[in-house]
Amino acid sequence: MDIFTLSSLVIITISCILLWKKKSSSGFNLPPGPPSLPIIGNLHQIIGKSLSHTIMNMSQKYGPIILLHFGSQPFVVISSSKLATQAFQTHDNVLCNRPYSRNLKRLAFNYNDIVFSPYDDHYKHMRKTLVVDFLNSRMTKSFKKVLDSELKRLIDSLPFDKEVHFDKMISNFMVDYVCKIVAGKSYGDVTLGGKKLIDMLHEMAILFSGSFSEMFPSVGWVLEDLSGWTRRVDNHMTNFDALIGKMIDEHIDHTNADEKDLIDVCKSSLTREEMKAIMTNVFNGSVDTSYLTLVWVMSMLVKNPRVMHKLQAEIRSHSGKKPRLDETDTAKMMYLKNVIKETLRLHGPSPFLITRHCVEHIQIGGYDILPGTNVLICSRGIAKDPTVWTENVNEFYPERFENRVVDQFDMTPFGGGRRSCPGFNLATSTLEVVVANLFNNIDWKPPNGMRNEDLDVEEDEEGSLLVAKKTPLYLVPVKHNSQA
Repeated sequence: MDIFTLSSLVIITISCILLWKKKSSSGFNLPPGPPSLPIIGNLHQIIGKSLSHTIMNMSQKYGPIILLHFGSQPFVVISSSKLATQAFQTHDNVLCNRPYSRNLKRLAFNYNDIVFSPYDDHYKHMRKTLVVDFLNSRMTKSFKKVLDSELKRLIDSLPFDKEVHFDKMISNFMVDYVCKIVAGKSYGDVTLGGKKLIDMLHEMAILFSGSFSEMFPSVGWVLEDLSGWTRRVDNHMTNFDALIGKMIDEHIDHTNADEKDLIDVCKSSLTREEMKAIMTNVFNGSVDTSYLTLVWVMSMLVKNPRVMHKLQAEIRSHSGKKPRLDETDTAKMMYLKNVIKETLRLHGPSPFLITRHCVEHIQIGGYDILPGTNVLICSRGIAKDPTVWTENVNEFYPERFENRVVDQFDMTPFGGGRRSCPGFNLATSTLEVVVANLFNNIDWKPPNGMRNEDLDVEEDEEGSLLVAKKTPLYLVPVKHNSQA
C-alpha cells in the first residue's frame, strides 16, 4: 500500500470520527471556543505559536474554560483557579486518568511508571513505593547530606570574576545531585549513542509533549510511523533504557540506612522494569524542572536588583559564619520563600499540567464535559488569573505573597489531586537551599557591562513540555566584599 492510499484512508477515517463525534455531542451545553476546521480542528490556530499565550488570549475572549479540537480529539482547557478546584476536587476521580498513546506507553516502560500509567492498583502501588520508601523523612535527611556535598563542590569550582554559562553549570549540578540520590553515583558524563543523560532528558521532554495519537486517537499511530516519530522514540529509548539499566547493574548496595538511594529501597519490592520506570519519573521530575526554575530565579533576580539586594540581605542576616546553609537556615527566610513562589508563578517549568482524560459525563463551570474528552489545565493561565492575582500580574513582585494565604489551586506548578507531584516538598526545599547558598557569600552580575534591566528573559516554549529561557544565561560571580 503506497503512502497516498494510506493517507486517503486516514483522512476518510478521521472524517467519519468527526461526523460521529459531532452528532453524539449535540444537545449538550459544551464550553465555548473558536470555530474548528474539518480534520485538523483548531490546529491551524496553535501550530508555530506559543500554546500557553494562544490559550490565554482565547480565554480573554471565550472565558476560563474553552473547547478546542486538536485534530479529531476534543480538548477542554481550564485557565482559572475556581474551575481547577472543581476539576481537582469535585471530579478528580473522573479526571485522574491519562489518554492512551502507544509511544507514551513505550516511554513510560509499558506504563509501569507513576506519571502516565492508568490510575489503577498498580499506579497506587508504585506511588506508595515512591512516597513511603523513597520520600520518607529518613531518606530526605540523607539527601540533604548529598545536596550539601554537591553545593560545596559547585561553589568551590566557581571561577570568580569570570563569565559562567549558568544554564550548563546548574544543569550539571542537578544531574549529579539526582544521580547520587537515585543510583549512588553520578552518570552525568556517561555517553551512549552520542547522548549524555541531560541530552536524553531534554529529548524526553520533547517526546512527552504530544503526538499524533493525542490528536487522532484511532489512527495517530499510523501518522507517527509515517512521520518518523515512532523511530525517534525507539532511538531515544534504546539509549535511555541502556543507561538506566547500567545504573541498576553497576549499583553497589548500601548497608548503612543513612546512605541508601532509590535503587536500594526499591529493588526488593519492584521488578526491573518498574525500577526503570520509577527512576525515569524521578529524573524527569527533578532535573530539568529544577534547573530551569533555578535559571529563572537567577534571571529574575539579576534583572531586578531591588529584589536581589533585599533577598541577599535576608540570607546574609541569617547565615552567621556558616560556610553553607541548609534547610534549618532557609526555614527562617520568608522573603526567599516568596521569591521562589513568585518565580514559579511567573515562570513555572511547564505552562500546562499533563493531560487528563475524562471517563464519565461531568460538569465544570456549568458546562458539559463528555467521556473521551481530554482536559488540559493551563498552569500559566491560573497563575495569572485576574480574579486571584489582581495587581501587577505580569510583574516580578515577591511581596505579593506577604500576609497572604495562597489557596491550594491559586497556583498549580506541582499539579493537584491524585496526580499531584509527590516530591513537591523536597523540590521546594532544594530550590530554597540552592538559591540561599548561591547568594550567601556571592554577588552576581551580567557580563560585559550589561545593565541588569537589559537581561533577556524571553521564553522558549516551542516543541517541549517545559519552558526554557530563550537565550542562555551568562553571569559573572563575584565574591561578596566581606569575603574578598
